[in-house]
Amino acid sequence: MSFDISKYREMFLEEAVELFESADNVLLEAENNGSLTDDEMGQLFRDVHTLKGSGASVELAFFAEFTHDVENLMDKLRSHKIGFVPEMAGTLIDGLDVMKEILDLEVSNQMTREKFTEMTSSLLEDIRAYSNGGAVKKEEAPKIEVKKEEVKSNSSENKENFGFFDNGLNAQRDSKSQPYGIFADDDMNENHKNYGFFDDNLEKKSNDLNDEDFKLDNSKEDFGFFDDMPSITPDAVMKTNDIEDQKEETPVVVQKESEAATRRMKNNNVEDEAKKVPSNNNNSIRVNLDKIDLLMNNVGDLVITNAMLTQFSSTIEETKTRGSVLERLELLERHIRDMQDSIMSIRMVPMDSIYSKFPKVVRDISKKLNKKVEFKHYGDNVEIDKAMIEGLTDPLMHIIRNSLDHGIEMPEDRVALGKPETGSISISAEQANGQMIITIQDDGKGIDSEKVAQKALEKGQIDENQYNAMTNNEKALLIFGAGISTADKITDISGRGVGMDVVKTNIHKLGGVINLDTEIGKGTTITIMLPLTLAILDGLDIRVANQKYILPLSSIVESLQPTADMIKKIGDGTQDLLMLREEFIPVVKLHQLFGLEKSFEKLEDGMLIVVKSGNTKVALSIDEFLNQHQVVVKPLDKNFRSVQGIGAATVKGDGSIGLILDVVGIINAQIKIEKDMNAMKKAS
Repeated sequence: MSFDISKYREMFLEEAVELFESADNVLLEAENNGSLTDDEMGQLFRDVHTLKGSGASVELAFFAEFTHDVENLMDKLRSHKIGFVPEMAGTLIDGLDVMKEILDLEVSNQMTREKFTEMTSSLLEDIRAYSNGGAVKKEEAPKIEVKKEEVKSNSSENKENFGFFDNGLNAQRDSKSQPYGIFADDDMNENHKNYGFFDDNLEKKSNDLNDEDFKLDNSKEDFGFFDDMPSITPDAVMKTNDIEDQKEETPVVVQKESEAATRRMKNNNVEDEAKKVPSNNNNSIRVNLDKIDLLMNNVGDLVITNAMLTQFSSTIEETKTRGSVLERLELLERHIRDMQDSIMSIRMVPMDSIYSKFPKVVRDISKKLNKKVEFKHYGDNVEIDKAMIEGLTDPLMHIIRNSLDHGIEMPEDRVALGKPETGSISISAEQANGQMIITIQDDGKGIDSEKVAQKALEKGQIDENQYNAMTNNEKALLIFGAGISTADKITDISGRGVGMDVVKTNIHKLGGVINLDTEIGKGTTITIMLPLTLAILDGLDIRVANQKYILPLSSIVESLQPTADMIKKIGDGTQDLLMLREEFIPVVKLHQLFGLEKSFEKLEDGMLIVVKSGNTKVALSIDEFLNQHQVVVKPLDKNFRSVQGIGAATVKGDGSIGLILDVVGIINAQIKIEKDMNAMKKAS
């Protein structure tokens, strides 16, 4: 019977991302602090132990082989057979990086024995040197290793199967391009049989040992998918097969280690039992986001159905009956809202799930650039919609990389400027006014706004009049234009002028806006404002000519019916401005933008709604505003195509499609109109 390993690999790859992040963060702390606590050592061992076991169980033999050496070192640290030295942290971080590379290559079937050796040989020397450093204090290790190998070759007929799939490992054993065993010390020759997880006698054999050091401790952490068979682990099987060799050749060493292990087991018995309890009472489950989206869509359909019933109830003529129906519909609406809130709470994840990716990036890039940087993050527990994380991670990553490359100065330059030798980059998140506000700040050299504006001028993105009218911050914001960069040279980190444009585009796709505040010599602050969720929003129905649209309430500043003296015209009279409390706000005529027939000639005969995106305001000219309600957002580009000024769609209570306005897109359209008008004026 064929066995499909792909779905289990997919499960493992999802789990591996979290395990790598967990291990990376522990090691980064250790590198900064120069020490590792017992809890941190235990966490590291559990992470790598699970990676190795799960990787082996899904036939990632190269990955498991290298990871086994990393695990050995961490196991010796955890059991205090060797002491931790600060230099180990860097080696282990490099080890995790190599593990990730091997995993990527092996999953894509690009890994060979030659490539594996090239990637791992020098690092394995360091890892094994650290591991052996502890063993030398107890006994001379080289002698033991030689005798182990001799005994293994002489007793091959007694070996039991020990691989995951016998057929697969037969081929691996006989191939020079494949690993000889799942683990680094499985130096199998042709006389060895494969070692597998599913042999009937393994569980019995791994526990039928008199020496306590080699009996499998059932309190140890799970290492893979097959948690129902806790005593069948690679370590247990390896110890089972090697016990006779070690007892026969090195009885003194085994006795010492056995006594030490027994003492550790007694001393840590209570602690181990305590560790077992939470793992057995873990109420968490991993749910695919698509399933939650489907559930949210179903609740959205309930919202629509409830709106339809409410609308239908108005046709009931008998007053008492209509009132009774409406009362029950209100109760149903409350239940639906509770259900929405519950599902939304499932979709929400803490910002720490994004933050955890950054410390390693900051460490690697600052090391490469020979810069000293301290990375801080705040608001770890502030929650954001899981669906937004993927679209948000890359923009934040690029901003941080840019800050490291172009913002933070070299240590000697910072000292010369009277700054601390170590630069600072911080990221924070908070919820305010129904929005997520993310702030990225550095204390670097700031952005040369004049240089940015000159680049934009050269590329024709602004004209002379716009250039002269801009403030420093407005000029600096041009860094988000396509192809704009202040870098003197292109590096593999940044400097091509394509990244910041993508940052702005991605934030816009999430329904957000991005602002920038910079000061030469002091640093730069970038602020991103996002909706808390992409799934549901509170909207206001508005009418433009004979069409109805939905305007997000979070964008609205105020609404008014203007008087004639509040409307000012500029240029040739085609552009209107609203003068509101000594502030001039451009007017956007939605009739004109959407190609609809005008319902009125004068703006004062209609209504104006002032909306805001970031620091930019515009006044939308409409016929009237109607009712306010909650809508379920449906992406328009997936079901139709992108339309300027339209961000998404929804199904309304009467079953018709409602279009949700994109305030950022409308503002950008207005900016383009002004730019075109200036260009025409300049040409004439």
